[in-house]
Amino acid sequence: MPGRRPVPADLLAGPFTLATAAALGVSVDVLRGSRFWTPVRGVRVSADVPDTLATRCAAVALLAPSAAFSHATAAALSGLPLARDRTPLGIEVTGPVPPVVEGVRGHRGQAGAGVRLADGLRVTTGARTWADLAPRLALDDLVVLGDAALRRGLTDLVELTAWAARPGRRGARRMRAAIPLLEPRTDSPMETRLRLLIVRGGLPRPVAGADVVVRGVWLARPDLAYPALRIAIEYDGDHHRTDRQQWQRDIGRRRVLEDHGWLLVVVTADDVLRRPHEIVDRLRRAISSRTPRDLDSRALSA
Repeated sequence: MPGRRPVPADLLAGPFTLATAAALGVSVDVLRGSRFWTPVRGVRVSADVPDTLATRCAAVALLAPSAAFSHATAAALSGLPLARDRTPLGIEVTGPVPPVVEGVRGHRGQAGAGVRLADGLRVTTGARTWADLAPRLALDDLVVLGDAALRRGLTDLVELTAWAARPGRRGARRMRAAIPLLEPRTDSPMETRLRLLIVRGGLPRPVAGADVVVRGVWLARPDLAYPALRIAIEYDGDHHRTDRQQWQRDIGRRRVLEDHGWLLVVVTADDVLRRPHEIVDRLRRAISSRTPRDLDSRALSA
């Protein structure tokens, strides 16, 4: 029984076109076998290479080298959160002439402005990705995305503001509404949603990521806080419950804050999604318990 035909090592590391394989003397019969899989028509990948978004994008890039991965695809490649129901199927690219590739959604636009290289792929920058997605996202989702881009150092407020000010930009009004709500020190999408919930409930905007230092000693960094009132708001995701070490650290840190006169308000995802009014009511009572009735509410976030 004949052995397996050798395949050039250059074809085993990542995607390659059928034309490249033919130039290297690899037959169509070999490429049709179980040793390869097809990310897009005209491209093959070794079965040893995992089927990931990055691999599929690298395959598309072979067919559309001048395009840039954009919109939801750029968000995913950059590790930015995006509501699943807002994410269209298929890979999204932008270019002067959008490529016609099965499974790829093309957008017409300049592929040079606001583009960076990420692991060898042309990907829109954090600011351009945020701007591109603005027309299809609800305001809160756009703030979540912006917070994450700021937190990861993919953009800054100056750059986001500049994209919102571009003439004729779709979604510009929503971008302008989102910018004053952005906060780079928020640690997670749910913390962003919690902050927005609090502000929309008519309460002062809490401070995100404020260090608590007493007599030169660092004690904690609450997710959100009203430092002047010594009220800390902590968001507990599932890992706070399932990770025993995290749970013990949480208890220790909160005891230290309470020992120094801080009031702790702990909030879960269930609270944010199912009982938003209860969160606002709890915080309003906490603020009232520590604030004279005639105190200017603007001072609470100072």
